[in-house]
Parts: sequence; C-alpha cells; structure tokens
Amino acid sequence: MVPNPHRSEQKRCEVCGVEIPTVRMAEVPGVMRCVKCQKLRELGRRSDVVQKGLVDPSSPGEEESVEVRGDQVVLGNWSGSLMELAGRGSQLIRLARMGDVSRARALVQALPVEEQAALVAMSEEPEEMLSMTGGDSSGGPGYSRQVVELLPTEILGNLISVNPDERKFNTELIRAMSPPVFRRAMAETLDRVDDSRLRTRVSWEWLQALATLTDVDHRTKLLRAVDPALLEDALLDRQTHLDLNAVVGFGGFQVYRFRLFSIE
Repeated sequence: MVPNPHRSEQKRCEVCGVEIPTVRMAEVPGVMRCVKCQKLRELGRRSDVVQKGLVDPSSPGEEESVEVRGDQVVLGNWSGSLMELAGRGSQLIRLARMGDVSRARALVQALPVEEQAALVAMSEEPEEMLSMTGGDSSGGPGYSRQVVELLPTEILGNLISVNPDERKFNTELIRAMSPPVFRRAMAETLDRVDDSRLRTRVSWEWLQALATLTDVDHRTKLLRAVDPALLEDALLDRQTHLDLNAVVGFGGFQVYRFRLFSIE
C-alpha cells in the first residue's frame, strides 16, 4: 500500500506544528489545528470584525484585546510568537503543579501585562494561569485587574460561570473587573444570543454573578455601567406575579409600579 503523502501533515497543527490527537481528528474530520490554536483563531475573529467597521475599537473597554494574526499573538503594540507563548505557558503550569507555585507566579508577574493576558487567553487552564497574575492581601493567588482588562469576552464568560444552576460564580473575577470591562463582557455575551428566552436566562445569570460580590460600592459601579436595555427582560420576566399597574408609595410620593422599572 502506498502511504498517503498528506496523512502525516494532517496529523500536525498547521500553526504550531504540534501533533493533533487521533481522537480530535476522528471527532473533527479534516481538522488542521490543535485545540489551543483553534481557540486562538476564534479569539482572533474579533479583529476582523473591528477592521470591517462593525465594532468601534475606540469604545471604552473594547480598544485592546488578545488577537491572533498568523503565527503571532497581538495585543495593542505588543506581539509574541504563538509557539513560544504556548511553550512558556505549558512550562509555567507544569512548574506550579510540581509545587513551585511561588516561582511560577514570580515568573508570570515579571512579564509584561500584555504577555500575561496572552498566556491566560491561550492556556488550556486559563483560571490557573490567571491566578498567577496577582495576589490577595494574604499573599495567596489572585487576579491582576490589568490582565483582566485585556482578556477577551470568551475567556471572561467561561471563567465567571462556575455552576450557574447552583448559583456558583467566580466572585474573584468579578471583583477584578472594571465597569467598562463588565459592560463589554455582558453586552458581547448577549450579542451572540438570538433566542429571547435564552437572552433572559443569560442576562439573569450575569446579575446573579454580580450579586455574589459583597463589595457594595464596586457592585453598584458595575451595575450602573450596564446598558439598562440588557436588564429589562431579566427583571420583568421575574415580576410576572406583580401588578405593574398598581400604585405604590414612598413617604408622600406615589408612582405606578411599572415606572420603577423604567429608565426614569
């Protein structure tokens, strides 16, 4: 039997050259990229959207995010080799799991913030990598707000939803988010949802995640940053038992209940 000359090429990622597992090739016929490079390709699609003018790159919280251009990972004026970043990320995760967490964290935090964000975005264990970028008051793992600022919405959404059905969310990540980033993440997440019922569920989950934050001042800032239109369905869908035409009073002031849910 004559060997297929293309068979060996199909077993290796066209981007980084790593061997593609047989299981992945069986599940995705004709696949040409490993899981990590495919994820980076998906993250890079936003740059195409910006170039086509469908997204304003100067809007708050959206001007910089991890993108992939060929064999380079780009973030603002910073860029790095895809293969080198993949190797460095794997080494850092391996070092931490061998017990030398302090050294791994020191190595991560010594890197430019853009490179830290790129490592998180391309890592197969993004939460573990992100936890090396900062520290809490006791010196334990924590999230760098500067790094969180640069992460794509796909990464933020995946990290926040720990277990929505049991109301378990990544509160530390929400604490590290600025109002523009929270607004951007929630808006971009819902932009991808067409079904109205699913939009209601997703927007409500964002509110549930926000409610886990005990810092009232920061929670208020994040909530005020959200477009009120994104909250209407989530709130009104859960007020069906109320008579919205009823008049309610606060001291000497009276108003129809439905006006409590209006922008006014």
